[in-house]
Parts: sequence; structure tokens; C-alpha cells
Amino acid sequence: MLEAPGRDIAPPPPIERYRHLRDEDTRTRSYKGWPKSEKLKKELIYDGFFYLGEKDRVQCAYCGGVLHSFDENDNVHIIHYKHFPTCQTFDDTDNKTEAALFGHVRTCMSETQTDGPAASVDGEIDSELLKKIQNLDLSQNEKCPRHKYYALYKDRLRTFDNPNWPANHPMKIEELAKAGLFYAGVGDLCECFCCGGQLEEFEEGDIPVQEHDNYFGDICVLAANRKR
Repeated sequence: MLEAPGRDIAPPPPIERYRHLRDEDTRTRSYKGWPKSEKLKKELIYDGFFYLGEKDRVQCAYCGGVLHSFDENDNVHIIHYKHFPTCQTFDDTDNKTEAALFGHVRTCMSETQTDGPAASVDGEIDSELLKKIQNLDLSQNEKCPRHKYYALYKDRLRTFDNPNWPANHPMKIEELAKAGLFYAGVGDLCECFCCGGQLEEFEEGDIPVQEHDNYFGDICVLAANRKR
């Protein structure tokens, strides 16, 4: 009697094997024996990582990227982006009003993100904003945003949790972060995530958004969006 032909079942692609771990509760259950802090664990879970059960090695359930050797003060979101910038989790944001993606701005530059609501309304291109962006002087600012991994307000705000930040500084860190600025780690030097413009030596009464736009309004897409 002839044997029925055999049949091999191809395993799913590697990333698809982790699909069930895209559920936050399932990722949480993987952290048995986690050797580091609860705070770091929560940030890893939130950013899509599950625990591999060895030292502090974790893997992203969306891109398959593996990270390890964390310091307790590491910003998981930024490290994730630096090593695996094509991960699909970066196609979404925690809050669309914090870092809306201007798809139509790609006619001027690639992957521009800005704070504020999306520039299109019901899918229509905001032609006035597009004209403003086309008129910007981008000769010295071809990469936009300059620091994409600081496009989210929460990540900019976290940079001010730094012992070098002046304790009695006249500016509220929330206002600085809302203006698109993150702390550069020296004195009170702040930098715009979008255009890379730097500001320092703030004084009582300064308004971070106005200070930024006064100095960098001709080169910053973020400022152009605010002025529309």
C-alpha cells in the first residue's frame, strides 16, 4: 500500500510568532524572575517588550528587536527607537495631539512630526501650511525632525529629570517641553527636537514658545505649524 504523501507545515514568520505577546497582560506575565526594578519593567511592557527569562534580555513583540544591559534610569522608548527605528510601534503615538504625522509634508521632507493637531482636515491638504514649509530655509536643516525620538512630549519632559537642571530655574519644565524643547544636560541649555535650535539663559517672564519661534521661526516646521 502506498503511503499518503507527507506534509510539512511551515512555521509562521518570526515576528508573527510573537503576536499573542502584543497583549499587555500576556507580556506582563512573562516577567517572572525579572532582576531589575518594577519601574523599568513597567516601561518595557508599555513599549511592547516581553521578558526572555535570561538576565535582563527583553524582546519587542512588534519588531522582534532584543535589548539588554539596562541602567535603571534608561528611557526605554528612546533606546527602542535608536536601535529599531522601523518598528511599527513608531507609526502611532501615545497621543495624536502630541506628535501628529504630517503625511503631506513629505513632499518637502521625509517623516516630519510636529506637536499640535494634524495639518490636514478630513484628508485635505492644508495648502497654506504647505506653502509656509516650502518657504522655510532648510539649507542648514535638511534632517527634520532632528531628534525624532524626542517627538513625544513625555520623552522631552523626562530629560529635565536631570541633576544638572537648575533647581530654581524660572521656567516651568512643562512649558519648555510643550514648546518642543528637551534638556541638553548642560546649564539650562535646551534644544528643539524638530529643528535642533538651541536656547539658554532663560529669564523670568520668557515664554518658551515665543522665544523658540522668534529665533527659529524661519527654519522650523514646528513653528510653521503653530503659525498657521
